[in-house]
Amino acid sequence: MKPLEGIKVLDLSWVYSGPFGTLLLTDMGAEVIKLEGPPFGDMTRIVPPLRNGWSGYFYMLNRGKKSISLDLKSDKGKELFFELIKNVDVVTENFKAGTLDNLGLGYEQAKKVNPNIIFASINGFGSSGPYSNLRCVDPVAQAMGGLMSLTGLPETPPLKTGPAIADALAGMNMVIGIIAALFKREKLGVGDKIEAAMMDSVFAVLEESVIRASMTGNALPARGNTDPLGAPWDAFLTRDGKWVMVCAIGGDKFYQIYKSIGRKDLAEKYTGDDEEAFEERSKNLHYLNEVFAQWSKEKTAEEIARFCEELSVSFGIVKDVNELLADPHLKDRNMVLDIKHPRLGDVKTFNTPIKFFESEAQVKEDENPSDPKLGEHTEEILSKILGLEKSELEQLKEQGVIWN
Repeated sequence: MKPLEGIKVLDLSWVYSGPFGTLLLTDMGAEVIKLEGPPFGDMTRIVPPLRNGWSGYFYMLNRGKKSISLDLKSDKGKELFFELIKNVDVVTENFKAGTLDNLGLGYEQAKKVNPNIIFASINGFGSSGPYSNLRCVDPVAQAMGGLMSLTGLPETPPLKTGPAIADALAGMNMVIGIIAALFKREKLGVGDKIEAAMMDSVFAVLEESVIRASMTGNALPARGNTDPLGAPWDAFLTRDGKWVMVCAIGGDKFYQIYKSIGRKDLAEKYTGDDEEAFEERSKNLHYLNEVFAQWSKEKTAEEIARFCEELSVSFGIVKDVNELLADPHLKDRNMVLDIKHPRLGDVKTFNTPIKFFESEAQVKEDENPSDPKLGEHTEEILSKILGLEKSELEQLKEQGVIWN
């Protein structure tokens, strides 16, 4: 049994942040009903990569979910929405703050028909504050949340991270909130409204930058791959054209490394674990990294890996996604799913990273979940959950309230 089996989620979210969060809920056993509006549902249905007219991007985020088509701007669509609310545990959405309220479909209206409902929202800046009316996509949240000011090199323009990390963080925070609200409901018998803003989610993971700025008045600049915690600390090019990230923390590791590469003079000059030694290594980190880089370019990636292992120093060979799809460690942990998709063919995607040891919470190797066609489950859900007759469904189709 999966941990969230029996939990029903009505998912109004689209694109990435919300669907990523509800994907985690799906993998943990929740029944996620994806509600899609006219004219073509979630826009990621047409986002590349495409094969046979089907989106791999959409599949990646919506495997194992059900899809219903419903026009929420129509009176009958709103009526059916509230009937569905009576029969689910959670509603999720990621529209601009206030969108559902303006349609008369927000939390205040929902809890009137189901006081136990958990209503979870993702938006760019939250429903309060001076930015709440602004539109937001992931790079904007990275910019406004401070992440872009810390990413890249001091001499280059601000950079966003490669993947949409603000979307992902907001999705995960929404899931944490939902699970906490479900636990609260179990104890107190009441629902709740949850909000995870993208800017908030980014700001909350800026690590020491926030406390440092508050204590010193100085905002940290972008510093590439380096960190004042240790030396060497950077990605180093190897003789065989690979890059290895090396992160040595503490005076003892510093001493062992630089002594081992033939620079005992530096090992002795900058050794120590007191505040002064840390400060000296930090001030001279660029030079210390350059010395290690000169040594590393004469070694292969595997030689550096063995060197770091022998000294118990943290390291990692930089891998691209093709390498990760074939990575033996990820395969051993069932993180790479081999899927036989009816339209995409043979594809690989990621599994959920959350492991449960006493219950199932991942997609199993033979599970092979598919993603739904637009409105594929509309009739099934409206008939089974709401008890609508075939004639009523046909009438809804004629009125354009539902469609396939």
